[in-house]
Amino acid sequence: MSALKHLTGAMCLVTALALPATAQEGDPRPGFAEIFAPDRLATALANVGIAAARTQMELEYQYLSTDVLRGTISLSGVTARPNLPYDRAGQCEITVERVVISSDVSEPFSVSTEIAVTLIGATAGIACLPQEASIGLRTAGFNEIILDRLTLSADYVYGTGATLFDLSAAINSVAVLDVSAAGTFLPRMNEFGGTGDPAIRVTRAVASLRDSGGWAAFSQLLPENLRAPETIRALGTEQLTVALSEGGSRNLSAIERNFIEALMTQVEAYIRDPGEITIEADLPPGGVVLEPDTYEKPHGLIAALALDARATPLSRARLIDTGLLAQIDGGDLSAQDRLDLARALMAGDGVPMGSALVPDLLAPLLDGTDPLGADAAALAATALAPTDPQAAYPQALRASAAEVSGAISMLDGLEARITTPDVVAAQAAYLAAIGAPSPAEAIGATDDPRALRALALAHFTGLGAPRAYERAYYYALLAEAAGDIGATVLREEIEARFGARGPEVRAFWIALSAETQRTALADWIALDLASRFRAP
Repeated sequence: MSALKHLTGAMCLVTALALPATAQEGDPRPGFAEIFAPDRLATALANVGIAAARTQMELEYQYLSTDVLRGTISLSGVTARPNLPYDRAGQCEITVERVVISSDVSEPFSVSTEIAVTLIGATAGIACLPQEASIGLRTAGFNEIILDRLTLSADYVYGTGATLFDLSAAINSVAVLDVSAAGTFLPRMNEFGGTGDPAIRVTRAVASLRDSGGWAAFSQLLPENLRAPETIRALGTEQLTVALSEGGSRNLSAIERNFIEALMTQVEAYIRDPGEITIEADLPPGGVVLEPDTYEKPHGLIAALALDARATPLSRARLIDTGLLAQIDGGDLSAQDRLDLARALMAGDGVPMGSALVPDLLAPLLDGTDPLGADAAALAATALAPTDPQAAYPQALRASAAEVSGAISMLDGLEARITTPDVVAAQAAYLAAIGAPSPAEAIGATDDPRALRALALAHFTGLGAPRAYERAYYYALLAEAAGDIGATVLREEIEARFGARGPEVRAFWIALSAETQRTALADWIALDLASRFRAP
């Protein structure tokens, strides 16, 4: 009784703090909830971080805003004066029109953790660079470095453990640099059995540089006899050969020589007509694993990543033909063309992203018995899932029954967004649509109770048969009655699927399980299954 009294008193105190006072003199004061509003707390934390940064540099800003629901912090009118060892006179000043730090706070811990930093209109004085670099830039006519836009993002994907990294920098009157990489760190043991340096599974690596006036300016720093493209190619080939051969202590492989040749060919073309130059890894779909002894030296990376020097990224060479795209609406496309176009639309690979177009594009494959229908169903389900999970669910059922990779997880994700009665109704409608045999017919003439358990497991998981909880429960009941020692655990797992989901689902399951039990008993008697499964 005393504990209840203390709890009641505490609740009253919290309520009183959360609400503004009603009987007081003067204007009302903000309540507890207003003081500790999420955006107010985020602003306070941001200012604490800025105060910590001020121990390392002079830092000012004109405006700060936070938006917790969008996961962003924005600063405008930023001025920073860092303390640099080579800037004795303290002339380095960096100004930024706007800094935005964003994350995935709107959907925390769901799919990935992401953080991105964007700088717009950044200007840095030449004094911010080491003396050797600043002298060269001044000679080339640059008194400051202007970044129209700089974006740096990192993303950690929970499901795969992959880390994605992207950098884009537009340096005014110099160049535009884009870098993109993706990989997964893999644990490795050292020679003593402890944790050693990790291996890295690389699935993407590309860097591209687009000239916007930089070569015209910096070439003036070179003597006239060294500006010729042929001369620069020869010097570059020599320097790269010396570097990769470690001063001539090792022979270059054919792959390394080919890379040097391809790179210097692109450099020569870049100098003749400044445009774009790209270095990209030509990787298989699953990527390649780099062991520590491979990525520690540059020459190991060239062969392992199959580095290639090109004018433009490989994605530019995979653009889909316009004539093929024109047939999306009402065109005479083959089944394989429809699948390829659907995948491209889903990923925005070689064509503007258009997942909303995928269901109609694949409709001819979904209505018939095309051998590629299951793959088409999986793509259609993926396209429909974000906007119409109930329409996506029957397609996911078809894909999982054909054991299409990823269909099981898709079913699980969709069921989290559909009510249980709707799920069971969709399963029954799908079985009727494909003309599935009745449960009694599916039993056949088997006399092994484990076959009944296999049917129950297939319908429960959706692997090898359409997911159908009612049928899974039916077969589990018969398998348990026939003496299968593993059926009880499966039956309990099926029953647990409907537990702790609220009173409506509980009432629905009570009615469904009772009806299923009556059907199972009736078939047990009508088919005389006791005689069939009784051991001699």
